[in-house]
Order: sequence, then structure tokens, then C-alpha cells
Amino acid sequence: MKAKEKLAQALTKAGASADMVDAAARGEYDDFESQSATPIMDLVRDARRAGLDEIAKRAMNGDFDAGDEE
Repeated sequence: MKAKEKLAQALTKAGASADMVDAAARGEYDDFESQSATPIMDLVRDARRAGLDEIAKRAMNGDFDAGDEE
């Protein structure tokens, strides 16, 4: 499973907004697909703003980083 898919599933389970889940599924928080130079930092910021502290912690711990196969 790709990192963006794993993230989208985790966001859905955590009760994130549809917009945030869609952004994850499009790769906006992905190391390789995002147009941002800091997609994981963007994820942490957005997760904290949404009250998803566990998602923010997981992101900081590398749970949603793209793997070697990506």
C-alpha cells in the first residue's frame, strides 16, 4: 500500500474532513507527489489544526513517509 493510501485510511478512521482525506489521496502530503517542499510538515500543521493530534504524532514519527518502493 502506498503511503498516501495509508494516510487517507488513517485520516478517515480518525474522523478527518473529506477535504483532508481527499488531499491525502491526491498525494498532497506525499514525499514524491506533493508540489510542496514540506509535505509532512504541512500534514502535521493541518492535522493539528483539525484536532488530529495522533495523526500529527504519527506523521512526525515517519508513519506516512514514502517507502523505498515508491
